[in-house]
Amino acid sequence: MPKKHFLTIFFALVFSLLFLSVIYLMLGNKNVPLTEILVNKMVLQLRFPRLISLYLTGFLLSVSGFIVQIMTRNPITEMATLGISGGSSLALSLILTLGWSTNDGISVLVSSLGAFIALAVVMLLTARTHFQPLKVVLVGTSVGLFATSLASSLTFASHDTRAYFRWIVGSFSGITNTKVLLMAVVSLIFLILLLLFSKQIYLLNFGGELAQSFGISVNFVRLVIMFLVALASGVTVASVGVVSFVGLIAPHIAKKLVRANFWQNVILSVLTGMLLLVLADLIARNLFKPYEFPAGSLTMLLGAPFFLWVITKEAK
Repeated sequence: MPKKHFLTIFFALVFSLLFLSVIYLMLGNKNVPLTEILVNKMVLQLRFPRLISLYLTGFLLSVSGFIVQIMTRNPITEMATLGISGGSSLALSLILTLGWSTNDGISVLVSSLGAFIALAVVMLLTARTHFQPLKVVLVGTSVGLFATSLASSLTFASHDTRAYFRWIVGSFSGITNTKVLLMAVVSLIFLILLLLFSKQIYLLNFGGELAQSFGISVNFVRLVIMFLVALASGVTVASVGVVSFVGLIAPHIAKKLVRANFWQNVILSVLTGMLLLVLADLIARNLFKPYEFPAGSLTMLLGAPFFLWVITKEAK
C-alpha cells in the first residue's frame, strides 16, 4: 500500500478516535461542557481513567486477535472462539469459590494462567490437523463453552454471582486506577515482546515450513504468541470482563484497508479496536441513563453477525 494512502487512513482513524473520546468525556449521567472537561473532577477521576482502559483493552484485544489469526492461519479466531476468555473466567471463578484473595494483581496472574491453559489445550487438540480452521473453531468453542459452564456452576454454588456476572458480560463500570495501571504495564510488556518477535510472527503467516527455512523455531514463536495472548486475556478479563469479538472485527477491518504490511495492519487494528470500544461504551453509558448497559454485550451483538459473515465468506 502507498505510504500516502496509509497515512490518510491513519489520520482519519486518529481524528475519529479523538473526536469520539471528547464526546465520551462530555456525555454521561451528568453532561459536562467542552470547556470544563479538563478541570471537572468527575471527568478526571472517573471518565478519563475509564477512557484510558478502553484504549488499553482495544490495543490488547485487537493485536491479540491479529497475531493469533497468524499463528493458526485462521481468519475466524480470536479470544472467544479459541476458548481463551472461557479459560480466564474459569480460573477467576475458582479463586472466588475457594475464597482466595481476589486483589487485582493476583486476579490478573490467575486469569492469565487459565487463558494459557485453555489455549494450550486447543493447540494440542488441533495440532495433528495442522490447525485446520474449522477444527480450531469447533475445538476452541467447545473448550470455551465447557470452561464458561463450569465457571458459572462454581460461581452459583459459591453464591457470588455478582462479581462473575460483571466478568462474563464485559463491563467497564468497575474500572479502578490500579486496574488501569496493571493494564498499562501489561500493554508495555506486550508491545516490547511484539517488537522483538514481529519478524518471526510475520513469517509464521506464510506457514511453518517457510518460517523454519529462515531458521525460526516455529514452536518457540507459537509459545511466545500463546504467552502474549494469555497475558492480554488475563489482564482484560480480570479488569473489565469478557469483551468478545473485538479481536475478530478490528483485524479484519484493518486487513481490508491494508493488505500485506505487518505493522500497518497492527496499527490500524489497534485504532479500529479502540474506536469500537469507545463507541460501545459511550452507547452503553448513555442509552438507558441513569442505568448502564454492559459494553461487552454490545460488542457481542455486533460481533456475532460479523462472525457469521466471515464464516460464510471463507466457506465460499
